[in-house]
Amino acid sequence: MRLLVLLFLLPMMATAQTVFSGLVTDKATREPLTGVTLYFPDLRKGGATDTTGQFRVTNVPTGTFKVQIRYLGYKPQTRTIKLTNGETTLNVILEPEAGLLQEVVVTGLTTGSTVKDSPVPIMTYNKIQWLQTSSTNLVDAVGKLPGMSQITTGVGLSKPVIRGLGFNRVITVHDGVRQEDNQWGEEHALQVDEYSIDRYEIIKGSGSLLYGSDGLGGVMSLISARPPAAGAWRGQLLTNYQSNNGMFGLSGLLEGTTKKGLFARIRISQKNAGNYRNQYDGRVYGSAYREYDVNGTIGINRQWGYSQIYLSNFHQDINIVTGERDRSGRFLELVRTGPDSEELRPVSDETLRGRAIDRANYQNLNHAKLSWNTFAKLGGGSLSAIVSYSRNRRQEFATTLTPEPALYFYLQNVFYDLKYYFGGRNGWDFTLGGNGLWQYNQNKGLQVLYPGYRSWDNGLFMFAQKKTDRLTVNGGLRMDVRQMRINQLYADKAGAFAETAFRDSELRFAGLNKTYSNPTASFGATYALSGRWTVKANLGRGFRAPSTPELSANGEHTGTFRYEIGSPNLRSETSWQGDLGLNYESPNLSITASLFQNRINNYTYSEKVFDRFGRDSIVDPSRPILTYRYTQGNAVLFGGEAQVSYNPRLARWFHLTGSYSLVRSRNLSANTDSSRYLPFLPPPRIITQLKLTKAEAGDRWRNLYAQVEVESNARQNQALLAYGTETQTPGYTLINLGAGADIVRRGDNERSGKTLFSLYLTVQNLFDVAYQSHQNRLKYFGVNEATGRAGVFNMGRNISAKLVVPLGGD
Repeated sequence: MRLLVLLFLLPMMATAQTVFSGLVTDKATREPLTGVTLYFPDLRKGGATDTTGQFRVTNVPTGTFKVQIRYLGYKPQTRTIKLTNGETTLNVILEPEAGLLQEVVVTGLTTGSTVKDSPVPIMTYNKIQWLQTSSTNLVDAVGKLPGMSQITTGVGLSKPVIRGLGFNRVITVHDGVRQEDNQWGEEHALQVDEYSIDRYEIIKGSGSLLYGSDGLGGVMSLISARPPAAGAWRGQLLTNYQSNNGMFGLSGLLEGTTKKGLFARIRISQKNAGNYRNQYDGRVYGSAYREYDVNGTIGINRQWGYSQIYLSNFHQDINIVTGERDRSGRFLELVRTGPDSEELRPVSDETLRGRAIDRANYQNLNHAKLSWNTFAKLGGGSLSAIVSYSRNRRQEFATTLTPEPALYFYLQNVFYDLKYYFGGRNGWDFTLGGNGLWQYNQNKGLQVLYPGYRSWDNGLFMFAQKKTDRLTVNGGLRMDVRQMRINQLYADKAGAFAETAFRDSELRFAGLNKTYSNPTASFGATYALSGRWTVKANLGRGFRAPSTPELSANGEHTGTFRYEIGSPNLRSETSWQGDLGLNYESPNLSITASLFQNRINNYTYSEKVFDRFGRDSIVDPSRPILTYRYTQGNAVLFGGEAQVSYNPRLARWFHLTGSYSLVRSRNLSANTDSSRYLPFLPPPRIITQLKLTKAEAGDRWRNLYAQVEVESNARQNQALLAYGTETQTPGYTLINLGAGADIVRRGDNERSGKTLFSLYLTVQNLFDVAYQSHQNRLKYFGVNEATGRAGVFNMGRNISAKLVVPLGGD
């Protein structure tokens, strides 16, 4: 309580005002650079250089802070600055760069670092990169980054996969808050407004040090845009149209900051899409969806720091693709034929071309969140505090006979995060903190798949970093405790489940009250061998406590179309991951390469259950729903990534980039060769992109670009063939195109040169290749008897157009 009172009193604790000023010049020409941004991430305050290269940031507090210095085409810098009373001066020299290795990142590990300096493998992805590519959802946007992929169920449903691990082995963080919307589920998407994200940070490897259990694969951090400068307001209209499924997206933004530091932002977004199509399946029935999102922020930014409140509401209605077809290959839909009867009938052409949501087989998803985020100068360091409440409602409908959902998960989350950053001393940065998550999940539908539960996570950690001119060393320790209470599960003779006993019911799951605890750690170093070569290494230990479905499942899952049986005796997964990386940078060329190995003890997976005669175990003979049981063993994943960027100093308009990703796995507890691979692993992949740019053309065009991309996915022959879990997947190659520009205002007045609008065009899968991604769950949904092809194929050719219209200005 005293801490909260102190935080609210901070605005009245005025500190001495200082001024931060200086000059920024080009290293080679010594000429001043205009438009260079200087930003204090701790204070959420900054400025930019004028036409003479001078900058001046006023009304900042005294103390030691990190400042980020960024300018397009130059290597960004992160400096630690001690601001004193009066005026603090800094002169900066920037050097042109060929690659993006120096991209500045801000993570839970440090208050400021760079990709090049960080021993922990990190990737970044910004809004401009997102605009210049085509994506069908939040995760699809980053699915092509080295080491990244996605498990999909149609175009609207994706889950991130980092180096072969996904679901609740990857933590998603939105503006510092853990995103919790049934992460274990395969058949629904992350419920965050894609249009609101300004920046992604992907931490590859154990992320347990940051947020506790579940980060064995890594962390995907979603970050909103910075607020505008004091005294400015701005807005934006963003539209997105995609030809394949007629998806239309619209997002409007309005934000502003007063001269006294009061800040407000509101964004309203919507998406509406019909059924996507490909050469083999035509229109895929059940792939339509729609979204409606509202989010906003209010806050204050003063000398002592900042404090803000964030509120969002995400809503999505999305069909569930079943893959069921008649003998002619036409998709089937469930139609009501009487008061108490329904049957499958062929879908009409009109329905296939439409955007209607099939009320017999769809999901209604809603995620509401309220969070408070404060960062304040306190003593000789800085204090960060986050508290968040979110409510997730997930309803699955499976019949036309009742308007009530068959499954209804009502999940409530309370998350907190508290960190204290000690002021840098002799090159050392120290962080102490803790965070935790309380969850309460209730069943409110007609059926019960998993029993309701309560869980309570708490963890404490410490982290330290030492940086010199050539060496960066960092590491930390953490201890976590998770308490789980899971309700009992009863069933009648027909297999219907309930959480309370009823007549003629039998106990299927006795309930669970258990505590899981584990230490985690991370240690790494980066060393500059020379001005161009850098080597880095990191070793991390992570853990993941078993999830409620893995512990308690005992029923048919309508989304995965299988009968699942959990095990209450599962132990926590623990992992050791080692990374070794090498970077090279010159004015023309940048190369980054890394190798990794992630060994997981008590790896949890599901395997098919057979009867005593060695046949498939089927609970209901009238429906071929196969039975799977969760079990554990040891596993290892290994592989690497490499990326090369060539941007010659004498032809900065020419950009050539290539990346390679490889993930292999072994189930060390498997008894046969056919079961030694882990499921849903991405195949080896090479992506090559040629991009041509031009800063301006005439007096109306700015930032022109044109690009061609070749994405080649190798055959995945290391699939989990045992028990019919997976099949091998043929390789395929896709050609993608893109082009765009800013159109600016022409004239001699003060508004000339301002951007009127920006246009981004892409063509994905130019030659309309029919393919199935190995991580596409629809690959196993049904057989087209007319063609003999199994499953449903990925999206065909898709033309995307984005139009961005800025309103107002800084």
